[in-house]
This record gives sequence, structure tokens and C-alpha cells, in this order.
Amino acid sequence: MSVLEYTTKVKEICDALGPLNFTVDEEEMVLICLGCLTQRYEPIWTAICSREKPSSFFDLQLMLMVDENHASVSRTTQLDN
Repeated sequence: MSVLEYTTKVKEICDALGPLNFTVDEEEMVLICLGCLTQRYEPIWTAICSREKPSSFFDLQLMLMVDENHASVSRTTQLDN
């Protein structure tokens, strides 16, 4: 599952809880997303949790997508060499 698919699914699930009178705020969504990531994403977890101001869900999504893209480019570069 791509990062975009993963984060979209988390958001959809959290949004679906609204009609059940269970709201998940943005900070909680960030923590839910982070909590389900593998250890490979630990630097992002550390960066997000170390910020003075809580990160938005969009910020987390963007950071994960940049990391995913970077990892993809790195793998492609290694294969080319």
C-alpha cells in the first residue's frame, strides 16, 4: 500500500466515526498514523513528535510521501548502477 493510500484510508476511517459521535481530531489522526508505521519511518516519527507545534495530518502525509518518493528514487539509482 502506498503512503497516499495508507493515509487516505486512515482519514476515511476517522471521518467515518463522526456520525457515531466519536470524533478524532487532527492530532489524534497523526498519532494513529504514526503508531501503525514500521520502524523504517522512525525518523519521521521523531521529527513529527519533536515539533513544538503539533503537526497537521497534511504535514505528516507530505513528509511520508516525500520519504516514499526518495526511497523509490534511491532504489532506482541503485539498480541503474
